[in-house]
Amino acid sequence: MLTEKRQEEILKLLNAQGSVTVQDLKERFNASESTIRRDLTVLHKKGALIKVFGGAVQADLTIDAADAQVSLRQEQHMEEKIKIARYAASLIKPDDFVYLDAGTTTGAMIPFIEEKSAFFVTNAVSHGLRLVERGFRAAVLGGEIKASTEAVVGNEAYLSLKKYHFTKGFWGTNGVSRISGFTTPDPNEALIKEFAMERTREPYVLCDSSKFFQTSPVSFGEFSSATIITDRLPQESYRREDNVVIAKEPAADRKN
Repeated sequence: MLTEKRQEEILKLLNAQGSVTVQDLKERFNASESTIRRDLTVLHKKGALIKVFGGAVQADLTIDAADAQVSLRQEQHMEEKIKIARYAASLIKPDDFVYLDAGTTTGAMIPFIEEKSAFFVTNAVSHGLRLVERGFRAAVLGGEIKASTEAVVGNEAYLSLKKYHFTKGFWGTNGVSRISGFTTPDPNEALIKEFAMERTREPYVLCDSSKFFQTSPVSFGEFSSATIITDRLPQESYRREDNVVIAKEPAADRKN
């Protein structure tokens, strides 16, 4: 295939999927890794895409290097967050040992949680207080409190997690992409997220569709490392992903 034609096809694929990997492009075009990397470099210099480690993303991808205050994020995409949170809460079953990450979408789960026999561990003081007020058993990790996200981070939080093994866990994220995975601006917060996720049998990442194709500086999990619960598919290409779930009305509330 001619170079210009291959580069044109790469852009079409990128437009359809939002991101591409070098490995996928090698197989699709039966080309060497060096050839694909040269193509991506040329297209990057033209401003047609953004090169990232292992592949490329759309040129209009948003890269967010800072965390907004919780009070500001609570008001964003509220309808979508509630839909996602309500469905996620319905997944908690009797005697589950649950990790609940700091964040506005995970926090939105709390009014919908019904399983009183479950036990919760969280790195958000506000989540812990709300859980206890509703009659649930809960523990909060020790450590430093980060003001902007109200998350407990640091070495003490990391050491606290070492003794736990969770049946289910629910995380928030600042961005999601096939290449960068789940990302957040703060390395300390990413460390706690990643370590807790590694200690969880069934990890779930809750994110509304606006978080797709956004990337923050630090990854805390690969795209395939958790089930993603969202309000709608950002692109049809995501229908092929087995780990992307559209939040729906909990089974107990559906009409026959």
